[in-house]
Amino acid sequence: MQYLKYLILGIFLFPKIGFCQNNFEHEFLGVLFLNNDHSKMISYRLVFEEKNGKISGYSITDLDGDHETKNIISGVYNRKSNIFSFKEEDILYTKSSYEENSFCYINFEGNLKKIESKSRLEGNFTGTFKNKKKCIDGKLNLLGAAKVFERLSKIDTKIQKSKRIAPEVKEKTQMAKSLDSLKINKLSKDENLNVFWKSAKAKFSIWDSGKEDGDIVTIYHNEKVILNKYKITNSKKVFEVEINEGLNTFKIIALNEGEIAPNTVNIEIKDNERVFELMSNLKAGESSKITIIKK
Repeated sequence: MQYLKYLILGIFLFPKIGFCQNNFEHEFLGVLFLNNDHSKMISYRLVFEEKNGKISGYSITDLDGDHETKNIISGVYNRKSNIFSFKEEDILYTKSSYEENSFCYINFEGNLKKIESKSRLEGNFTGTFKNKKKCIDGKLNLLGAAKVFERLSKIDTKIQKSKRIAPEVKEKTQMAKSLDSLKINKLSKDENLNVFWKSAKAKFSIWDSGKEDGDIVTIYHNEKVILNKYKITNSKKVFEVEINEGLNTFKIIALNEGEIAPNTVNIEIKDNERVFELMSNLKAGESSKITIIKK
């Protein structure tokens, strides 16, 4: 999947390359350029709703990377002046091992003629720590997601029709499909997802969203088994767990790979009104973790 991450970075350097947009939300994809290192580019996704000029939604930095982080965003959009602004306010989750106070939050204001699939959003951003002190500044360059998917789909069609490309390469090279899969946060071998929590309980739902193929997992909470040798089905298995102060580590172990490798389990965790969706992606014997940090 790493090749796709770099493809994303390359796409947004060129306006001619452009994606199917979610019907219920506006989505932009692109990169952040950092002022302290002009060669440094970080993939960036912005998803939001606009109602009466108010913006609400989330951002994801470093898509599918070691430091992938999802933030709540809020902002405003003035249709008369075409000014679009937003700021990252709080971390929903991160794969990074850095402490929460060390994260740099993006504050952006720029021109956007229309919020639509072919729009481009670019301009300078400022970065601030949680305590409002300045950190890294840079430039934001985003393109409406529908335009990008559209372009990638055309490239995929040309690849599939080409007689010069081997069938096994064609099977692996499905860029639009691969990029769409990045919308689901995947947990691979030895990865840890840090989630900052507010409520006293966590409501888990686990299921197989595809064909039932006999995937079996065991889940631990702070070394205590809470789900033992459970076979995943299309029906959601729902259970609640009391969240302790501090760290709560949930370890997911794949006991097999079912009929269709790898072992994949859809997981949904609810914190009051907040919902976290992810999917484990493991080989037999591998494990990944979700660490809930109670605030």
